[in-house]
Amino acid sequence: MARFVLDEFGENETIRRQIARGRGQEEPYEHAAFEQANTISLDVTNMFDGPEPTSLHRKDLEEIIPSALEANTMLERGEGDIRDHDIPMTGWLNLPEEITASHLKEIASATRELSGEIDAFVSLGIGGSYLGIEATFRALTHSFFNQLPREQRGGAPEIYFLGQNMDPDFYRDTFDMLEGKRVAINVISKSGTTTETAIAFRILQQALESRLGEQARRCILVTTDREKGALKKVAREKGYRTFVIPDNVGGRFSVLTDVGLVGLAMANIDLGEFTAGFRRMRRLTRSNDFWRNPSLVHAALRYAAWLKGKKIEVVATNATSLYPVARWMEQLFPESEGHKGQGLWVSPSLYSEKLHANGQMVQQGERNIIETFLLLREHDNRLPIPRQRDDMDGLNFLPDNGMDMNDINRKVVEGPAYAHYQGGVPNMTFEIPRRNSYNLGQFYYLMERSVAVSGFLLGHNPFVQPGVESYKTAMFALIGKRGFEDKAKRMKEKLQKMERTVIHASENPRNSDPK
Repeated sequence: MARFVLDEFGENETIRRQIARGRGQEEPYEHAAFEQANTISLDVTNMFDGPEPTSLHRKDLEEIIPSALEANTMLERGEGDIRDHDIPMTGWLNLPEEITASHLKEIASATRELSGEIDAFVSLGIGGSYLGIEATFRALTHSFFNQLPREQRGGAPEIYFLGQNMDPDFYRDTFDMLEGKRVAINVISKSGTTTETAIAFRILQQALESRLGEQARRCILVTTDREKGALKKVAREKGYRTFVIPDNVGGRFSVLTDVGLVGLAMANIDLGEFTAGFRRMRRLTRSNDFWRNPSLVHAALRYAAWLKGKKIEVVATNATSLYPVARWMEQLFPESEGHKGQGLWVSPSLYSEKLHANGQMVQQGERNIIETFLLLREHDNRLPIPRQRDDMDGLNFLPDNGMDMNDINRKVVEGPAYAHYQGGVPNMTFEIPRRNSYNLGQFYYLMERSVAVSGFLLGHNPFVQPGVESYKTAMFALIGKRGFEDKAKRMKEKLQKMERTVIHASENPRNSDPK
């Protein structure tokens, strides 16, 4: 049977860029022309005056603008409810200006040196210590990065992620991919006691040390608290190289700290360009000119929608590369907003795939939804659609009209945006010019600023997450962690008082009786 060949498709632009980054070739991100070509836009036309009773109107937004402007000012001044214990958690706010070129070079140098000695790199973390790193990596690299030859990866090692779940099959499958390879790991945890990440670290630390002995310390990087914590203590004792999680930056805001930068540098992501994107959006979002500040518009619109009874925000994209960015938003907003019965649930979606899964619900279900589209304007590659003589599928009109897959994929956002708006779902569209670290940096900062303003509008601290501790303490009690004996006893007593109702899929009727 003939082999599949790619001659007619030309060079894969994503691979070309990976190779260029590996060779240290930089985008001209400090030039005005580059900045102009990489301007993110926000279209809010479809947020207003829809055909259903809970539709938003401009007057709804105008009533919120003074509060949004006040929130922006308070954020700049470091005022309001922003503390976790005694620490103001707004270190991310000025970080784009404060991070130094020498620090970025130090990280890049350390990872470049290690990269040449390994075949695979595993990032260990969960939540904010994972999602931003993976989102950026997936957004900027080949969909099957680890399956490419090293040369086409730009010289970078294979990149894997663990510590984000407790599925033993997923771990075992990942270990199969690592077998026989030279492996380095980066464990990311401020305390060092986060259960999911700590277990992953134990397993991989033991595997490396049993194989390499004391030399394993060269293959283990630790990103943790500057001075204290279990992981910091282990790093001191073992001589592991350490990087710092700042006290004043929460996990979901931490992708521009060492939390994100170490792993991204290992994948050859340009840290200077990434930081420049953050820096540009920092300048733009300091403004109190409401209609020129996309973070204020975004935050105020979401708050207005929530006041009108909207409970779910579908964040949909037409790019598989941006879907992990939507997943990053899935943590950023609910964890920051989900206090006291407030906030919008964020549901990431890849269109058109999800249009065939839950598009019916969006179009005609309960009108408690808003939609935010992440539209990638320029994909790395263009794919033509062949013309066929028999035209059995009736699609010859596409190439006849000069349309390729890129043109159609744009309509995957524009079509649903129109149809869903007509069906009573307000929606807005962020247009992201192209896949690069500059645009991701811009978008991340815009979202971080938006959710901070959102917390102020809702009247609570967006930088703490006390509800997350509830699942942790329940899990600690169930697994018998020391110090949680009283919690375990209370849980056992409550569970014993509950009438169990369990339905067994069995041919024996008695096994299906509620118990």
